[in-house]
Amino acid sequence: MARRSEHTREQLRDLILEAAEQLIVDKGLAGLSARAIAREIGYTPGTIYLVFDNLDDVILQVNARTLDRLLVPMRRAVAAHDDATQQLLHAARAYAEFARTHPNLWRACFEHRLPETVPGPAYIETRIARLVELIMAPLARVSGAEGAALDAAAQALWSGVHGICILTLTGKLHMVGGQATQHLTDDLVTHYLAGLVTNAPPPDRC
Repeated sequence: MARRSEHTREQLRDLILEAAEQLIVDKGLAGLSARAIAREIGYTPGTIYLVFDNLDDVILQVNARTLDRLLVPMRRAVAAHDDATQQLLHAARAYAEFARTHPNLWRACFEHRLPETVPGPAYIETRIARLVELIMAPLARVSGAEGAALDAAAQALWSGVHGICILTLTGKLHMVGGQATQHLTDDLVTHYLAGLVTNAPPPDRC
């Protein structure tokens, strides 16, 4: 570890985030504290609050990095296919696989809670919106939905895949593991899309 005077504020920020991220990977949110971070980077706990507002700020910044990382395989999955149904299937698989292989980081994004009086930062909402937006175009092509109906369909589909991931990671499903999760997400997407197409209103006829 370099001497404290050799770290700039930006370097300290990176050290803190990397240490916090590794602690979450190893122990989950329950294992994260200012004291634990300080011990990892060789500084006093007070140093963390010279760079971040509080521990919530640290967690939110780690979560932003996680959401950026999650976006990469999902974008790749959508870009690899021209068929809209395949884009949705593989985006769901990519999401579920990320949750399975990075469980504590993924769970931290959705288990962390701010006090009720503190609004969530816009940069987190923006990142979540980017994930949902990835499926909007293919979902519109498959279903013909638009506007509020398309928004509702995207949220419902994303929520369903998210729920499968939570149940799998918490051992609430009899089938566990990557293969079972893929089967469940494939079934959810396939049947949900079939239902959307079946229940779609007929096109206006002039």
